[in-house]
Amino acid sequence: MADGQGPESAEAASRTGASAAGTAGERTSPASTVQIVDHALLVLKTIAEADRPRGVRELSRDLEISKSSTQRILASLERVGLAVMDENSRKYVIGPAALTLAWRHAANSDLVSAASEATARIAAATGETACVSAVVDGRRVTVYEVESSQPLRLITGVGRPYSLFSGATGRVLLSMLPEAQLEHLVREHASTVGATVATEIADRVTAARERGYAFSRGEWITGGCGVAVPIATQGTVTAALSIYGPEARLADRRMAELVPTLRAAAAQIAIRWRQPA
Repeated sequence: MADGQGPESAEAASRTGASAAGTAGERTSPASTVQIVDHALLVLKTIAEADRPRGVRELSRDLEISKSSTQRILASLERVGLAVMDENSRKYVIGPAALTLAWRHAANSDLVSAASEATARIAAATGETACVSAVVDGRRVTVYEVESSQPLRLITGVGRPYSLFSGATGRVLLSMLPEAQLEHLVREHASTVGATVATEIADRVTAARERGYAFSRGEWITGGCGVAVPIATQGTVTAALSIYGPEARLADRRMAELVPTLRAAAAQIAIRWRQPA
């Protein structure tokens, strides 16, 4: 994909944004949480991940929150700049105040601090876009990225969620998860793609775990390639290092040659990440 687009073509963001069971009209919250806060965060997360503006009625329907509550939540989010309503369509998108949250997260992230120098070095050495990605809510999210300086390049976009079930980075991240969590995610995915496809994916994840790396070619967009290696898992955060580029520059032999370089950089990131601040 040319400069300015998502990585190897972005998968449509989740239209429900939720997996917890709920009842008609209002979603049930655990006793230890505040329901209106849960609902507000759910609405915010859903419009942030959406690939198009979302309206009150569809958010209410998809999230199983009453229309009146959804409207009040959106009005509150809009008031603090976390949501913006288009005057013509009357639908909502994520607001500019979310940039502050993202910037503060990046500034305070131990993983980003540990990875920034090595990732920049990888991008310079390979001439391709280098990324650090993590598993967030069952999806792959780029937390740090250094773009290639080449005129034709692939970029992911920091903060954008993508499926774990396509691409080298997704497979490496899945290969690092605890077996129970991996099986749960595969079962969920199987309900959408079928058991046969899910089994094939599970086999490829096993191969990535055994090899300690994964390649992808044309899985997101024709002509797009990627190489990924694991970094480490700290607490609940599982991270991987990868590069993306067009197949004209990333033939199989070239990707294989880059694996040792990526592994060395990932090891350096892991060491720095484990060091106390």
